[in-house]
Amino acid sequence: MARMTRSRLCVRPVPDGGGGADRLSALPDDLLRLILRRLDTRTALSTAVLARRWARLPREVPALELRVGDVLPRRYHRGIALHRSRRPADADAVLELDALIARCERRAMRAFSGGFEGLLEAGGGGDVDRRRAKSLRLEFFPTEESGCVDRLIPTAIGAWGVEDLEVVARPPHLNLFDGPAYTFPHHGLDDELHRLTLENCTVPPLNRYGALAELVLRDMPASTPVAAYQRLFTARSPLETLRLLSCRCAGERLVVSAPRSRLRELVVVGCSFQAIELRTLPALQRLACLTNSVELRFGAGVPRLRHVNLSFSRQSAWCHGELGRFLDSAPAIASLAVRFTGPRRWIVPRPLDTKLRRLRKLLVADVPSSWDVTWPWLLLMAAPALEVLHIHVAHPPAGEEPAPPGRKISWRWQPSTFRHRHLKEVVLAGFERTWRQIFFVRYLARVCKSLERVALLKDWCVREVGLWEWEVVREQECPWSEVDKMVVRRQVKYGRTWCRPQLQVIVD
Repeated sequence: MARMTRSRLCVRPVPDGGGGADRLSALPDDLLRLILRRLDTRTALSTAVLARRWARLPREVPALELRVGDVLPRRYHRGIALHRSRRPADADAVLELDALIARCERRAMRAFSGGFEGLLEAGGGGDVDRRRAKSLRLEFFPTEESGCVDRLIPTAIGAWGVEDLEVVARPPHLNLFDGPAYTFPHHGLDDELHRLTLENCTVPPLNRYGALAELVLRDMPASTPVAAYQRLFTARSPLETLRLLSCRCAGERLVVSAPRSRLRELVVVGCSFQAIELRTLPALQRLACLTNSVELRFGAGVPRLRHVNLSFSRQSAWCHGELGRFLDSAPAIASLAVRFTGPRRWIVPRPLDTKLRRLRKLLVADVPSSWDVTWPWLLLMAAPALEVLHIHVAHPPAGEEPAPPGRKISWRWQPSTFRHRHLKEVVLAGFERTWRQIFFVRYLARVCKSLERVALLKDWCVREVGLWEWEVVREQECPWSEVDKMVVRRQVKYGRTWCRPQLQVIVD
């Protein structure tokens, strides 16, 4: 019997003129670019080995995303999960786990730096081979290996034409000090940068950027001085949008007085400022202050503010009753969205000192079901030109006990001759047909002579469309019976001394 022997399989390259056609290279450039745009950056850069024509195409990828998380091994993520679960109770086991995590971070940054070096060397030597990219996202650990980032950023902005840059300095697992994790290399940068996002970095001087229109600061360290934030407003730059997200600082009060500022949009979310005073911002048009324990004050130098989104939650048990401090000396606001919540109603029913004379659209969202739903009447009385009023009552999730109802508002100080001449639409989402809800809607139907439409929606909620617009959407299908609808309509349209048969009342 013949014995079969193993033979080594040899794969020989097929010459270009042979029968193995390179179908990838036969595709048009536009289709190849479309394929690359659907891949992540690491895979897109690796396609240069597929065919000759693909070697230059990764240089034309418009968005680059270089993340150190792509080179971290699985044991790193398992170690982080194990550390967070607090499973290793032994001190030696904890030290060993910390050493493993730190070792993985160092090795990942060394590999990451090596990839950076190759990327910089492949930057191109001529106009044909020159890399082009509009946006770049960098994520890395600020270790001794992160020096390559300082060289990559100027190259990306000056040579590649990057206009949108995001730099994320991930804090290492063993972060033994609280300070600036990464100093952004603002020296020697070009003026072509339009949008800059920094996370856990130092605040750069904006007067070095002649084209920067939007700046986003996220997770800034607690050692950042308040003066660094104030310089963002006073710097001579074309900055139009500033977003402060989860930023901490060494002070408590942020005072802004920038008569030459071009800032049009300011967003403050989850920051540690205890007070924000906007004295002078002549171009500001949109303001979103979605943070807790903030005293917000407006000065006379904010004349163009039109869209405001405010959120405040008082978790302590004591009541301070300071609704007017959020709207004190408020300028000509046209659209206002407020979320004032807490376990107890902390808003005292008294007339506001300020007048929102140009307010046209008002949203009062996430009103706790334990609060008296009639409290937005304070805002209505202060806004004589209001046309649209949307109120959302937030009910506790399924399985959670609702909070006991709080104190009712008597409104005895309210003038009996009050009439509102411009309100046309009222929407009450989270309508449960309680006595206070019916009382409030009936009162609006009686005193608002221009009211045309009332929508009482049971299982509906408010969904934000960006920061300045919103829409009312259905959560689940739980309709009222036709008898209940008819009873509610009659309660809203007719009273003892008034009758509104032409009023459109929608009950859903």
